[in-house]
Amino acid sequence: ELWSANLAAPMYFVMTGKGPYEAAVLTMDRGGVHEPSSSPLMRLSNESSTWHLLQTNDDVNGLPKDPRRPLEMWKLSGSVQSQVSPEWVFSQMHGFALKNTGTVFTWIAVPATGFHKTVLPNETLVQPETSAMIGTATLAQTFLAPRRAMQL
Repeated sequence: ELWSANLAAPMYFVMTGKGPYEAAVLTMDRGGVHEPSSSPLMRLSNESSTWHLLQTNDDVNGLPKDPRRPLEMWKLSGSVQSQVSPEWVFSQMHGFALKNTGTVFTWIAVPATGFHKTVLPNETLVQPETSAMIGTATLAQTFLAPRRAMQL
């Protein structure tokens, strides 16, 4: 249903489930249409050789608007899936190529375990194992304020 949503502005949705290969990038255009020039729906698949998806602020089927996508794709070409961990992903997202002066925050999530963390540009990632020992309060940290029940 999200794929046909009538949006006011173009945007990218990076979606994931908690199981293996449950991930997709949706390139959405305004008005609930999909322009021919926009990127198609991208999904992870264990039947393809692509073990990662990368989305920066431009369509993957067009010329890059900045060097982040080509540099990170070059870095990923020398990586293997067995390297992937929250720490590895964070090192990619906060490392040369992807992090720049426009980076406001980095959000890391592992739906299968419930781990998620928002990291500001001047911060480092707390090891998920360490976070698990601290307790679920640390794992639940997010940039969103806690919700309160509405009083009727």
